[in-house]
Amino acid sequence: MDFFDPNVHSSDLFRMGGAGHLALVLILFGLLALMVLNRNRLVELRQSRAFMAGTAGFVLSLELGAGLLKFIYPCEPAFERIPLQLCATLKLAITALILLKRYDLVKYVSIWAIGAGFISFANLNLAGGSFGNFSFWHYLVGHYYLFVVPIFLFLTGEFRYDLRYHSRSVLGLAAWSLLIFLVNWAFDANYMYSGPHNETVVAFIPDRFMVWPLNFVSYLLIGVVLLSSIFAIMRISQGRLDRVSAPGSDRLPAGAAGRHLQGVSTTGGVEGLATARVSRTFARSASR
Repeated sequence: MDFFDPNVHSSDLFRMGGAGHLALVLILFGLLALMVLNRNRLVELRQSRAFMAGTAGFVLSLELGAGLLKFIYPCEPAFERIPLQLCATLKLAITALILLKRYDLVKYVSIWAIGAGFISFANLNLAGGSFGNFSFWHYLVGHYYLFVVPIFLFLTGEFRYDLRYHSRSVLGLAAWSLLIFLVNWAFDANYMYSGPHNETVVAFIPDRFMVWPLNFVSYLLIGVVLLSSIFAIMRISQGRLDRVSAPGSDRLPAGAAGRHLQGVSTTGGVEGLATARVSRTFARSASR
């Protein structure tokens, strides 16, 4: 069936810089705006195991399905059958960790995922794919997921960022990038565009720095700058959220909101809700 064949791409609807590309980017920022504007309601979704496991399982199924299709249909270059490109690795890791309820470990790759998801739409690479291709939906759903899920968990209070975390995250990226560089060298592959025969160029980097092995250093530096920029944005956002949730504010912090919701459900019905509201009122009065 043509729908599943990853080599059948004939549309220019979503070409780089076209109207379709712009629409996909607007959807990305639309999802971000929806989460920010409705952040107090996100806690209920975070507490729903069916939602968290269901979405993770769906994305994982798409990723495994896309990998299987590369063995059924011709795949060039052949090394693409092994999911060591950064986005593919992140999708497998994050969905598996969410299914295992290891949100603490998701945090350490969360900034990577936000950056990878954003770059995947800023530098769109659908290669002619459109609505009639499985690979189109695999690309969209997977990369939206990478961008959205870490921010979703951040807004619900699951993540809090500090410099210690950022240092570990950058060192982790450096270590993983070095491992992939060695794999590329050993097997003549081009994962994460750091292989000996990489032809991908970056407009603002001189050509001599995009030749192997300097392309590894160039991409690593780009990654560090991108991670640091996203970390700074998240830290600023974290400060604003904490101020909104400070004593005297009518809003609870996202993490506290989750605990509040759990408390209501275990206390039971209207009585539990009333008790929680009274407790919050006394807390605000005491803080004054």
